[in-house]
Amino acid sequence: MARRHPASAALRAALEEQPDLAVLCTHHPAAHRELFGADRMVQLPIAENAMLGMATGMALTGRRVLVNVARAAFLFSAFDPLVNQATKWRYLTDGQFRVPLAIRALTRGGEHLGAQHEHAPHAMLAQVPGLVVAVPGSPNSAAGLLAAALRHPDPVVVLESPALFAPGWESLPEPEPTPAALPFGVPNRVTAGRDVTLVGIGNTVRTVLGAATSLAGHGRAAQVVDLRTAAPLDVALLSELVAATNGAVLVDEAPPACSLMHSLAYQLVAAGAVAPDRVRVVSGAACPAPVNPGLQAVLAPDVPAVVDAALAALGSSTLTKGSV
Repeated sequence: MARRHPASAALRAALEEQPDLAVLCTHHPAAHRELFGADRMVQLPIAENAMLGMATGMALTGRRVLVNVARAAFLFSAFDPLVNQATKWRYLTDGQFRVPLAIRALTRGGEHLGAQHEHAPHAMLAQVPGLVVAVPGSPNSAAGLLAAALRHPDPVVVLESPALFAPGWESLPEPEPTPAALPFGVPNRVTAGRDVTLVGIGNTVRTVLGAATSLAGHGRAAQVVDLRTAAPLDVALLSELVAATNGAVLVDEAPPACSLMHSLAYQLVAAGAVAPDRVRVVSGAACPAPVNPGLQAVLAPDVPAVVDAALAALGSSTLTKGSV
């Protein structure tokens, strides 16, 4: 018997526990519509702008809503209801109205669907005040962040890699011990290490875990941190983790311009957690996602690039921090 994906189990549990939860999507399995009813499993045409507008109105009038827009790329068609409406009502009404709205959207990873379907927009969305941006890096993380989103009183976007749901997902590295709800903004220290901190988010969590294994072959012990969310983010906690090692490498599949990791690198240096010459950022290429798997592979950060960045950050100095 196939194991149920933990994110599917989290959604099922939320639907059973919260009778006011409705799910808006362009397609629902017939079994879900039979079990929870068409008034809760709402099937809509492909019209993301209308879906987000409808969901915002439902949330303002007392419903909790989950919208599945299928691809993160399709969110761009719905920026007005998301950015100008859903995320602003709490502020505009001084807390009299809240918008309990969660949005699931697939980013990229293993599907090779091309430039109009594969995006990693977490840095862009993180600049929207009032919006939580969750970016799971493992199946349990996907479940835990979705569970938290379905209990949160304000808008949350959960950006999920297709790789987390592809055949064989059970064998993916799993930093989270359980699929329980996870706190927003709290980075997860996945592995301990005294030499260098490797920071990943979403797809790059698996990359930095692979790099940590490779660095062990170089005699370097790497601490691995999964950010879990792009916004909010406890930079003070991340600074404490980074300060316990001799350098930091921040890894993101998004392009470098105005990126989350470049912003974090600046904040870590400003906080005194790491010296400017001991921090590196490894980013994805500023290029639309190609369909060709070979081309796509060379545009994303990989283990050798992270290992090289870590060794460059550490230089040839003698390690001074104690063991972790």
